[in-house]
Amino acid sequence: MEHSLVVYHNHLPIFSNDEHWLYPLFELETFLKNHSFLVGELLLQDKIAGKAAACLIVRMGFTQCHIGLLSRRAIPVFEKYGVRYSYDQLVDHIQCRTEDLITDKMDLDETYLFLRKRAGRVQGTPLKIEDLTVTISGKQILQNLNLELGRGEQLIVMGENGSGKTTLLKSILGLLPAVSGKIWIGTEVVGTATWQKNRAESGYLNQEVAGVKFPITAAEVVAIGLTGKKISTAERKYQVELAMRKTRSFHLNTKLFHELSGGEKQRVSLARLLCQNARLLLLDEPTSFLDDQAKRELAELLIELSKNEAPTILVVSHDKEWIQFLNWKTLNLAAGTLC
Repeated sequence: MEHSLVVYHNHLPIFSNDEHWLYPLFELETFLKNHSFLVGELLLQDKIAGKAAACLIVRMGFTQCHIGLLSRRAIPVFEKYGVRYSYDQLVDHIQCRTEDLITDKMDLDETYLFLRKRAGRVQGTPLKIEDLTVTISGKQILQNLNLELGRGEQLIVMGENGSGKTTLLKSILGLLPAVSGKIWIGTEVVGTATWQKNRAESGYLNQEVAGVKFPITAAEVVAIGLTGKKISTAERKYQVELAMRKTRSFHLNTKLFHELSGGEKQRVSLARLLCQNARLLLLDEPTSFLDDQAKRELAELLIELSKNEAPTILVVSHDKEWIQFLNWKTLNLAAGTLC
C-alpha cells in the first residue's frame, strides 16, 4: 500500500492521503462531507489501525476495510458495529499513547471529541478566568471567581436570578470592567488591543426579548455574523446557507425574524454565531420563553454542534430540568463565586 490511507468506490480510488497518525482519517471525514458517496459502498484501506482509528472508521459509517497492521484492540470495535475487516498482520498493541487513553466507558461520540481535541481539530478556544472581581453601582457581584475551560469543552453555570450569571458573561465579552483579575480567551487578555481585534471569536446568544419587530429576514440576521468580512456575494450566500443548514433553520431563511417562534429564533441566532466563526459560545438563559418541545430541540442541537463543530460553550441557566437533559458539566454560582 503506497499511501497511508486509500478509499475505493467500485474498485476505483476516490481518496488517498499520506499523512501519519489519525490525520488521514480526519481529512477523509472532511472529504466525505463535501461529496455524496454512500459510505457503506466504499472500501477503506489503512496502513495501521488501532482502537482510535477503528472508532473513527465506524463513526464515519464504513462497513468494510482492510488494514495492513491491525491492533487487536480494534477488533471489538469493528465486530460490535458489524464492520467487515481483513488485515495483513495482527499485533496485540500498537505503540501509540492515544490507544491507552481511550477507555471502555467512552462511547463513540466521546471518543470522537477526545480524538479531535488531541488532533487539534476543534473549533473551540480555551477560556480562563483568574481571581475575577466585578462590582456594579458599588455592589460586588463577582468575587475572586476562577474558571478554566479547555478547547471544545462545555460547561453550564447554574444560579438563581440575580446571582451574577449575566454579569459573568458580560465580563467575558468585555462589556463590564473588572475591579481585579484577568480573563483570557485563547492567548489574549480581555480588554487588550490584540483581544479587540479578535472579539468575533466570542459569540453571545442572549435571552429572547419580545417586542422587537425590525423588518429583517432570518437569513439577514445570520449574515450579520459575516459583517466586516471581505467576501463575494456568492460566498456570503453560501456561508449563510451552510450555517443555517447546520442548525436546521434554512427553511426559515426568507421569513421575518420577529415572526419566528422562540425556538426558531434561537436556531437562527446560533447560525449567526456559526457564520461569525465564533470559537467561544456564550449562552444567556437560552430557554427563556421556550416551550418544552423547543427546549428539548435546542438541547439536541447544542449537543449536535458540540460534537460536530466542537466550539467551547458556556451556558448560564437556572432551568434545572433542561440542564439535566443537556447532561454537561455543571457548576453553581453563589455569593459571587463558582462551586
